[in-house]
Amino acid sequence: MVDAGPIIEQAKQIVGEDNAMALTDDRATRYRHVLGEQLASTAQPIVILLPESVEHVQALVKLAGSSGSALSTIPNAAGNGAGLLGRDKPTVVLDFSRMHKIVEFNADSGYALVEPGVSYDQLRSHIDANGASHWVDSDVNGANSISGSISERAFGYTPYGDHLLMQCGMEVVTANGEVLRTGMGALPNSDTWQLFKYNYGPYLDGLFTRSDLAVVTKVGVWLMPTPPAYHPFTVALPDSAALEQAIEVLRPMKIGMVVPNTVMISHRSADAELVSASGAESKASDDRGEWNLYGALYGLDNNVQITWQMLEGALGSIPHASISTITEPPQDPAWPLRMRLMRGESVYSKTAEILDQKLWFAAAAPMEGEAATAMREIVHAALSARSVDYTYEYALTWRTMFMQVSIAYTSQTRSAKIDAALALIDELTAAGYAISHDSRELTAAVSAAHTGASLQQLYRSLNEALDPKRTLNGGWLA
Repeated sequence: MVDAGPIIEQAKQIVGEDNAMALTDDRATRYRHVLGEQLASTAQPIVILLPESVEHVQALVKLAGSSGSALSTIPNAAGNGAGLLGRDKPTVVLDFSRMHKIVEFNADSGYALVEPGVSYDQLRSHIDANGASHWVDSDVNGANSISGSISERAFGYTPYGDHLLMQCGMEVVTANGEVLRTGMGALPNSDTWQLFKYNYGPYLDGLFTRSDLAVVTKVGVWLMPTPPAYHPFTVALPDSAALEQAIEVLRPMKIGMVVPNTVMISHRSADAELVSASGAESKASDDRGEWNLYGALYGLDNNVQITWQMLEGALGSIPHASISTITEPPQDPAWPLRMRLMRGESVYSKTAEILDQKLWFAAAAPMEGEAATAMREIVHAALSARSVDYTYEYALTWRTMFMQVSIAYTSQTRSAKIDAALALIDELTAAGYAISHDSRELTAAVSAAHTGASLQQLYRSLNEALDPKRTLNGGWLA
């Protein structure tokens, strides 16, 4: 077993007295919320370190490696994008909250280069302070790390909603402490690091998302110019038949990019949960359907008006559906929150210790009404049989429909809820609905069960190439 004491003392020489602590330290209480109970309660010593620079990260990576420890990362206090896959080794945790510099914001070319601690709210405030006019496609939680969201391959709600697609250029620290820049940043004297995604030769950026191959220390992100016209709309859908038809209506509109943003179709329970999480006053509303569809049009005013006439006619063909827009808004407390999301704004800003504890995952399917019903029936049957409450919603992206399921838990119910979620994931996968995203409590089990042998061998080969000291019990980055 590794003695945490010497690691802390050496780390203090790197990051300073106040930025190295054991998990038992009073100052480290909040990390139990970020790390999760399983890792936070392990008997093995855990050290929390807060670097302030890439040089700090390089030194700490080498320190962890020389001590025989695994390494985990937390982008900032919100906890999203945390690299916390458990390993059978003592774990050194790097919290990047002090690495919160906006290295560059370029209004002319519409991009930013940020450190991992930078949140969506911070970048948005920086843009506003510079008098620029750009939207930052945000997570629901504005305190979330931009780098963490990209690492999780999360989706937002504007036309720039595919966060990994809108990422351009990374800087990472590898297992031996070397700094690597991807994309055009890998080339000498390049001035297009945040302008062109692909370097000369194999494209690498995807290797460092949802992986344990390196520590991300900078990331580039493209920003959306504020459009001349913004026309959000919502459709209250009374039943499952209307839901199916709405998806069929939207599919050609999404593929043809008539509706360019991530279209959400939320069950009314998911809308109620969003309202509650935001702190907004929740009122009963006759305008809320069993399902509520949210989308938006963007661009030149005349073009938006013409497109809306076509889209309104198509949506109006859905029996008993009720259409509302920004000019005739519904009396529904979820509507103003959804409008904010579709123009790139978050709806709340919370750190990990005040977030509700939830298991969640997303399953991918064709953008088809029948698929939505089939997934929903599997979810309902599996979770109702275990008396597990849940909320769910659909996201229509480029050509894929994601169904995201969320399950709240407490310390007492955590184990049973994880078992229920994993059993449900098995059923969805068996039916052909692959898991695309999940919360960290589920990642290890899902990865082990749902990654094919060939892909696992490739991962092992990459790990061994980047970290020759990697052991069978796990690598340097947990």
